[in-house]
Amino acid sequence: MRYLKIFKLLKERPQQLEVFWVALLKEVTLRFYAFMFTGLAILIVLYILYVQSTAARPDLVTIPAGVFQYRPAGDFRRDKRVTDAPYQERRIATGIEIMKYPVSVKDYAACVNDGSCNQVASEGSNNMPQTGVSYLDAVIYADWLSEITGQTWRLPKDEEWVRAAGERFHDDAISISSDDPSDRWLAEYKANMANRDGTLAELRVLGGYGHNSLGIADLSGAVWEWTQTCMKNGTLTANGFTLHVSSEYCGVRLAEGRHRAFVIDFVRDAKVGGCAVGLPPDYLGFRLVRQKIF
Repeated sequence: MRYLKIFKLLKERPQQLEVFWVALLKEVTLRFYAFMFTGLAILIVLYILYVQSTAARPDLVTIPAGVFQYRPAGDFRRDKRVTDAPYQERRIATGIEIMKYPVSVKDYAACVNDGSCNQVASEGSNNMPQTGVSYLDAVIYADWLSEITGQTWRLPKDEEWVRAAGERFHDDAISISSDDPSDRWLAEYKANMANRDGTLAELRVLGGYGHNSLGIADLSGAVWEWTQTCMKNGTLTANGFTLHVSSEYCGVRLAEGRHRAFVIDFVRDAKVGGCAVGLPPDYLGFRLVRQKIF
């Protein structure tokens, strides 16, 4: 009705007709673009919801909080002899949950398909653990999962992994004091081979290596799991009770499994090179922890 009145007045004033049509065209154009942008925003929201629905929705297990005894991993010396680190008291904070299963082929593929994660080779079906991933690949996945869920996901610290593993953790202490480093290397090699039964572990579907007492699956199975812990160097006091960490090298990270292994952070298959210390892992994969923000 308003436009009809305006049009009637404009017929009486032809000189203003052109101004009217320009104004009308501008208003129609603005409404059209507003409609288009609204539609685009809706499509973006729907796409985000789709990505979130196809992303991993992992089962989680709470890591028991509190104080426990933990032996640090690294290269430690006492009187210039390579030796084991002493046990230390470590405290696990409340509100830390760990994935019940390793990140699967399906989980990782969702990140790749979203254009965020690096394309890597995978073995087996969607229900197999994703292997052939480097530390850097795992960090990218954690960042992506954090972004699309609005939660805080990260790789576990080694002490968190050890606490979660419980009876599945293999302490790599050798308890050898010798002036000859080869004595310790040989002992470590024999111990690691014993933990691995001297064979290449078989990849199995998620849950194929059973659960520990906390209900966490596949720990110390075929897949060594990345932690965020860096390679440490340090010295022990003369009595061997106190450890002083002198340096950390974070280009090498600790992978946990049937034994501990330090691996260069960009390596995806340690069997072909890149294992800085000890026997190389059979497969490299990962699981994440979710840190609650209070």
